Amino acid sequence: MSDPILPPETAEPAESVETPGSGGTASAVPSLIVRTLRLDETVDLLGHIPLAVSGAWLRHGQGMVALGTAWSVQTVGPHRFAAASAAFQAVAAAARVDDEVRTRTSGLIALGSFSYADTSQRSSRLMVPSALLGVHDGESFLTVVGVDEEPVVPTSWRDLFPSTPLQPPPSDELEVEADHTPDEYQALVQEAVTEIRAGRAEKVVLSERTTVTAEHRIEPAVLLANLARDYPSTWVYHLDDVIGASPEMLAQTETGRVFSRVLAGTRPVADDGELDEVDRRAFRSDAKELSEHAFAVDSVVERLAGLAEDIDVSPEPFVLRLPGLEHLASDVSARLRSGTTSVDVASRLHPSAAVSGTPREAADEIIARLEPHDRGGYASPVGWMDAAGDGQWAIALRMAHLNAQRVVTLQAGGGLVAASDPVSEHAEVLAKCRPMLRALRGTPTASEIEETPPEPLLGA
Repeated sequence: MSDPILPPETAEPAESVETPGSGGTASAVPSLIVRTLRLDETVDLLGHIPLAVSGAWLRHGQGMVALGTAWSVQTVGPHRFAAASAAFQAVAAAARVDDEVRTRTSGLIALGSFSYADTSQRSSRLMVPSALLGVHDGESFLTVVGVDEEPVVPTSWRDLFPSTPLQPPPSDELEVEADHTPDEYQALVQEAVTEIRAGRAEKVVLSERTTVTAEHRIEPAVLLANLARDYPSTWVYHLDDVIGASPEMLAQTETGRVFSRVLAGTRPVADDGELDEVDRRAFRSDAKELSEHAFAVDSVVERLAGLAEDIDVSPEPFVLRLPGLEHLASDVSARLRSGTTSVDVASRLHPSAAVSGTPREAADEIIARLEPHDRGGYASPVGWMDAAGDGQWAIALRMAHLNAQRVVTLQAGGGLVAASDPVSEHAEVLAKCRPMLRALRGTPTASEIEETPPEPLLGA
């Protein structure tokens, strides 16, 4: 395994890059030797998340589970996306890849988690795992990576990826403490709404943090399995200190096309149920919800304009149904300009109006005043990228920061417009914390129901 390295000189200057343990100014690009082997048997990914899992990306039983680190780069500041991407592309150009599967997510893959703000003290990171177990479109495979030498291929893939740790008995023994009392948070919402009504912004996304302390050690492998089983249509992710199950795809690219799924407008539903038809029709036609949703869609379309052409948007929002929540959703797709990578798109779209507001600068100023803590990896791009620059970057929502062996910090928010009601907005935030609380307690949800149009043409 190797330490992070500085990006090549073509990347942004070192003020945007941190390289702990690198010895200072090393700029040599390591030679990664990558081997992807086809596995003859069908692999149950959720059943083989090792205790020492270093990263994961899961949806509908497909995706990847990572172990160890062969290479990584950490970046900070306004150029963190460009610096990380340039560093990985330099490594990819020097890598030797033997891929007998040649499917999406096989070969050389980097997992990544970026920080929300340019000023964040939390580093953003791209990481190539030492070993990766993957499943895509019925193909199961193992990727192993060596640094300046041939990788060691295990006798059996199970030697690296044994069974997922046993789930502890369901427990309600969690200490849950929000940053604010309900009255305090609702007062902050009212203050933001007052700013909107005064014309200082059109939409502001305010969030709340909740610290959860468990009785026993919190194992990311167990949380990943719980989230992926209970919320199979979300993008379940983990890298470094972030873990969660996001319903929102910021940027997914493949062979010159980009897809983005925009969520804005939410209805909490009790007991994992669903809205009845009368309430759902009212939800779809609610002026407040449609206004909030339009801001989010417009922000994605406007920012794609410099990177893509032939932009297509869902003719009207559809309802995405998850246990305990229903969302207004729209899909945006476009043809990318040549040479544009998935990280380029994620950088351009982040933060969208779905997690920041409109206009972005005014919304960010209000957020900074009412929500002074660093968002860290919350509401920021998390996902993966291949050697060609294609990849998937979700927005880190329904998430937690892993703080200590028994402590995590949940974070969730909601979009505010002039018609927002503080009590309803607080209820929405509580509902968005429910998936992670259930995963921590080990209590399963009811079966997931989802009302969506067919999956996009890009691979999921």
